[in-house]
This record gives sequence, structure tokens and C-alpha cells, in this order.
Amino acid sequence: MNRLSWSMGFLIVAALVLVACGPGEKSPATPAPAKGAAPAPAATGWQQKWDALLATGKKEGTVSVYANWDPSIRMALTQAFKAKHGIDVEFTPYSRGPELLAKVNMEQRAGLYLVDFFGGGSTTMFSLREPGISGPIEPLLVLPEVLDTKAWLDGRLPFLDKDKKALSMIYSIQHRIIYNTGMITKGEITGYKDLLNPKYKGKMVMDDPTTSGGGVTLITCLAEHIWNLEEAKEFFRGLLRQDVVFLQDRRLQVESVARGKYAIGISPNSAALSEFIELKAPIEIAFPKEGVTVTTGAASGLSVAARMAHPNAGQVFLNWLLSKEGQTTLSKAAANPSRRIDTPTEGIISIFLPRPDLKLYWDSEDFILKNGEMPKTAKQLIDEHSARK
Repeated sequence: MNRLSWSMGFLIVAALVLVACGPGEKSPATPAPAKGAAPAPAATGWQQKWDALLATGKKEGTVSVYANWDPSIRMALTQAFKAKHGIDVEFTPYSRGPELLAKVNMEQRAGLYLVDFFGGGSTTMFSLREPGISGPIEPLLVLPEVLDTKAWLDGRLPFLDKDKKALSMIYSIQHRIIYNTGMITKGEITGYKDLLNPKYKGKMVMDDPTTSGGGVTLITCLAEHIWNLEEAKEFFRGLLRQDVVFLQDRRLQVESVARGKYAIGISPNSAALSEFIELKAPIEIAFPKEGVTVTTGAASGLSVAARMAHPNAGQVFLNWLLSKEGQTTLSKAAANPSRRIDTPTEGIISIFLPRPDLKLYWDSEDFILKNGEMPKTAKQLIDEHSARK
């Protein structure tokens, strides 16, 4: 090609480029990164795992929970989780721990594995640690905000046990003595042994201490924290001589005090107590000088099934439940503070928040294990009392 031909070819190509770009436009160019700026990060390991869990969890579409949590808690969690991730939560309620354990054992003998999570109090959670029923929780935790120990009370994840197979999400200050304001004067009861005053005979109702719940936990607290086993047993014998009435219906116990059927309620259910206080029922709390326990509470304990029915949707639910959003939802519905310290406490009745003049005894694994044995002691004392009548 001669020099003239080469020059003409160059001019034709240049003209075509100008036409393609249009008048006044420049060919697009990749902008140079700002000085010192890092390149855009790729998805982190946890984010990739979380995205995959969400995708497979949504395909499973359901999480199954056996829990004795109150209806308000079940509804709040179901609605919030569905709105967040589009996955249903199916709750199967039960009343007491032994009922749940019997149900799961029966299902497993039939080869059925229908559940992802168990919810209940600390004693129930410990009873589920039998081989093949509950499994380890920590390997299922993915979200950094869940694994951040600074977000939790005492700087640790809220495990109940050394094996990390049970969680305690809500802490519940267990007020042990309530009274009807029309029947008892404020300041009349200042300690537990005041309940043995003969004038209260036949006027007291108590949560049944022969099964898991507040009644038996009170006896364990007296035996382990406040007095000793023999003194706690003698106190309970005194209550039996007072003709205390035992009820398993926890709401009815509080209602019977509110209506004046009984003057005093011993170890009331926190959720029921909160409900009647909000209704302005004639109920007050006596603050015993000896102190009260802080327990896991029926709305707080959580265990994971060793063989989950919906492993991916269940893992999404677990991480969401332990997030700030999930714990805020649970705390508000349970009317008790979360062990996650960045959750708000607005709307929680002040009696369920710590106060400097009230001594608190916190749950421990040893206490929970001893509490699990105490119903046998309570039943033995009741049988002895009945035999002497």
C-alpha cells in the first residue's frame, strides 16, 4: 500500500469513529479508582452462606416449633419472621415439659422427625438433652451480629449449659409473692416466712411445685441461695399446714388473686402477672428482703432438634431470632428484657427490670439441675402431709 492510500484509510476510520460517538460525546472510559481506595469487596464467606441458606430455606418454606410460649409470643414471632423472610413458623403448643418429652419420644419411636425447635423453661430444656433429641446450637450461628459477644449480657452468648445445647434468650425476674390490695395491706409482707402467719391460712394459692414452674423454683431458690435444704423443706411444710392451694393453670392462679378468691399468690406466672397489671387489676407485688430468682422463664429457653425437619429454614429462623430484630420482637411480646443488651426496654413494665434494692439470684447449670430434682421432694412432702391428716 502506498503512502497516499494509507493516509486515506486512516481518515475514513477516524470519521466512522466520530459518527458512532455522536457530536460532543466521548467514548466511555473506565474511571480510575480514587487515590487510596480499595477495590469493591466480593461477598464475604458468611454473606455467601447466609444467601444460600435463605434460598434453600425459602424452598422448605416452614419452621416447626414445639413450645409452651404464650399465644402473644407465638403470634408476634410468626408474623415478624414471615414479613422478614417469607417463611412460615408453625407452633405446636404444650403445657408442661414432661408432655413435650413424651410427645417427642413417641414420634421418634414411630420414625417421625417433625420438629426443628423446642421452646420452654430451663428445666424443660435440660430434660431434652437426652441422646438424639436436642443438638448443638453454636455451629448453626452465621450472622456476625448474633456471634458478637459484646451484644449479649455478661459478654457471652446466652447458653444455659456447658454443652451449648440450650439457650436462655430472655431473663425473667420471678416475683414470688403477689397479693390482692383489698385484702392485704402494703408492707404487711416483707419476707417469705411472713406467709406462715396463721391469719393467711386458707387464703393462698401457689403454682404446683410437683412439676416444672415457678412453685418448685421458689423451693430450690430457698434451698440453694437463701437458706438450706432442710430450712426450705420446713418452710414448705409450713405452707402445707396453711392449706395452700396448688394450681397448674398459671393464668387462673393470678386471676384468682385479682378477683379476691385468694388473698395471696405464690410464684405467679410472669406473663399472666404482666397481663393483669396492665389491666389495672387490684394486685401488688411484695418484695421479700431475702431476694428473688432470675430465671430463663417459659418464654426464653430454646433448643434445636438433633434431626431438624427443616434444617435450612430452621437455621434462618434461629439466626433471625437471635438478631436485634428478633430479640426485640420476642422481648416485647414476652414483656421481659432480652439478654441481648442492644434491644430496647420501652414498654416493659418496670417490675421486670432490675432494681438496686432487690437482691437477684441468677440461673446456673447447677441450680437448674437441682431444680429438676426438686418436684420429687415437693411431692414427698405433700404425701407426708396428707398421710398425717
